[in-house]
Amino acid sequence: MMRKFLFLFLMLCCSYELHAIELSGKYLSQSGELLFVFKGDSLYIDIAQSQRNISAFKLVKNKETKKSTTFNAFESYLENGQVTYREVLIRVTRQKSKKYLLEYFGKDKDRDYNSNERYNIRPID
Repeated sequence: MMRKFLFLFLMLCCSYELHAIELSGKYLSQSGELLFVFKGDSLYIDIAQSQRNISAFKLVKNKETKKSTTFNAFESYLENGQVTYREVLIRVTRQKSKKYLLEYFGKDKDRDYNSNERYNIRPID
């Protein structure tokens, strides 16, 4: 009986650790300047003080582990009056309980070069 209980307890502990990152809601950058809103399969990036939208991405999971999730992120925007699409890579890694590192890899729509940006984010109410 004790062996069954121990086995069940170990299985429960292991299954708890295997849960991947579930992102939903609002997250504030460490600097307090940016607000990241995960809603369904979308990510909205706003200026925290004014709630002005900077970017909106459609997220498609690319790779998922228990510590990080990588997304192919698609954004549409206007460039010279025409709708333009771009794809970037976004990876979110769990750092500590309720603290994450969001990394952005790709060509920025406002610049002519590739960028790699990193933001420490935490959930807000």
